[in-house]
Amino acid sequence: MKDLKELRTEIDIVDKELIELLKKRYDITEQIGEYKASTGAALFCPEREEEKIKALSEKLGDYKNAEYIENTFRSLMDYAKYQQSNNTYGRKDIFLIGMPGCGKTTVGKILSSKIQRELIDMDKLFTYVYQISPASCIERDGEEEFRRLESLLLTNIKRRKNYFKYNDTQDLKNSTCSRIISCGGGIVVKDENKDVLKKDAIVIYIKRDISLLAKNGRPISQKTGVETLYEQRAIKYETWSDYTVVNDKDLDSCAEEIIKILKNL
Repeated sequence: MKDLKELRTEIDIVDKELIELLKKRYDITEQIGEYKASTGAALFCPEREEEKIKALSEKLGDYKNAEYIENTFRSLMDYAKYQQSNNTYGRKDIFLIGMPGCGKTTVGKILSSKIQRELIDMDKLFTYVYQISPASCIERDGEEEFRRLESLLLTNIKRRKNYFKYNDTQDLKNSTCSRIISCGGGIVVKDENKDVLKKDAIVIYIKRDISLLAKNGRPISQKTGVETLYEQRAIKYETWSDYTVVNDKDLDSCAEEIIKILKNL
């Protein structure tokens, strides 16, 4: 049996070869992305990904560590998609703001699928982190406390705190993968949130006719009234955002409008 030092030397040699191969792979991936962008070809092809995984599985056969290799290749393809997405649509985070019920979360889901970005729904993350929904928090603790917690959450999102892997005492995650963040409708209530939102990010206001806004499950909309909320917040939505997209057709068209904006940055 080889000793530990000898085995580590062997793995160092393999790692050195892997680094050069990975550099070559990502260089080629970048060229593919540039070609697709210049020709208008679809940036992502799920069918080809599955074909590659199937071919890989056949090559590996019954190798005992086949599962680990397959997972490694899936990660490689995921990061290649992030790379192409960043190069085509920019490296900044995309924040979606607008009135409650304007379609931010659904548009964010469509956009996430189309440009391969992680989607963070702030209301859902709020529920996960604080173990209480925004509506219940407002009812139990009041709007002021809810806004304090929401601002803290926003700050940690910008700092890339990974709530799904780390606890509060560990270092914040650092990543180059840009994200889509769907904000709560009242993120503009606290002025301090403006600089946090806009720093190294693109803020897009999704505007929708107030008569079409959903009100169910939105205690502030029900209590204050949609018209009053719009009067209080409209100027902030307009002035905090870099771009405005009107959601007056279908949600897919709204997402496509955002994609056009990103491509022209």
